[in-house]
Amino acid sequence: MLGGPYVMFGDGELAACKPISERDLASYMAECITDSSLQNKILPIGGPGEALTPLQQSEILFQAAGVPPNTIKVPIQIMDGAIWVFDQLAKVFKNLEDAAEFAKIGRYYAAESMLMLDDKGQYNSEITPSYGNDTLQDFFENSIKYGLKGQELGDQAVFGINKKD
Repeated sequence: MLGGPYVMFGDGELAACKPISERDLASYMAECITDSSLQNKILPIGGPGEALTPLQQSEILFQAAGVPPNTIKVPIQIMDGAIWVFDQLAKVFKNLEDAAEFAKIGRYYAAESMLMLDDKGQYNSEITPSYGNDTLQDFFENSIKYGLKGQELGDQAVFGINKKD
């Protein structure tokens, strides 16, 4: 919804990631094809700069848009309840199995950082590789200025947002 609140779970700092643009990720993938030292490995990757929590991402978005912050912080337990409901309904209505799985995936990404684990099993942004030049702030500013043309997601659209017809 245009102009709606930015929804995050917990205090907005449960998880962090290093957002990477499609262009930077595509460039990295091309390097993996041409550089034999990057082949046949599981390679962690993140975008440029520091890791960002959803709260920090919302602050960047609102600053880029030049509007006051408008956030909703939802307790993570809401996701646990939704997962339980979908799991129960999926036992009877098989067409809800995908929704139940989607809820579990959403819960995971809401609470787990997309960063490398250090020797102590803690998420660590300093050891998570950064790649590329396109920052999340750049993406937000360009999207506000030029729109989301080229960002159509087709079948990968979540909740039908920016779905290509």
